[in-house]
Amino acid sequence: MKTNMRNGVLWVVALAAVTMVAGVALTGCSSKQGASEAPAATSQATPEAAAPGAEAEKGEAAEAVKPARSIAGIWTQIGEEQAKLSAAIEGGQLKDVHHLAFGIRDYVVALADQAKQAAPATAPRLAPLVEQVKASATKLDELGDAGNLSGTQAEYKKLQSTVASIKAIASGQ
Repeated sequence: MKTNMRNGVLWVVALAAVTMVAGVALTGCSSKQGASEAPAATSQATPEAAAPGAEAEKGEAAEAVKPARSIAGIWTQIGEEQAKLSAAIEGGQLKDVHHLAFGIRDYVVALADQAKQAAPATAPRLAPLVEQVKASATKLDELGDAGNLSGTQAEYKKLQSTVASIKAIASGQ
């Protein structure tokens, strides 16, 4: 009788543990998914298509952006996203960093594609800088999610520097 009761208790404990782990996993996944799918207040009003590279790190879809058709237009969009990101960081709104950083990344990818078409000789110089922007956006996402304000500020300065380098190369056309 004691053995049957002990086995029954063990099954209940095991079932409770599995249920708890599954609940935590589902809650974690759904909250991360919700954060990436929910439109940010600072996003484009009518995103129609994702820019190249819109697939975020960690396999989640980034919010779609609609790059302008001209290099000058994309620079305007990048500047607007940078201003929003700067304001979010200054205001301690680290939950917004994810969408804004990946928006900048997607605009930079679109810009590099257009710049390569306009001046193919710039491609070898732009490619590593675009990769730096991608890495920086991912790092900003991680730092923002962790609530690391000083790390987010430092990484944003790196992103700004990289974007300035891209602008110097792209404007030399």
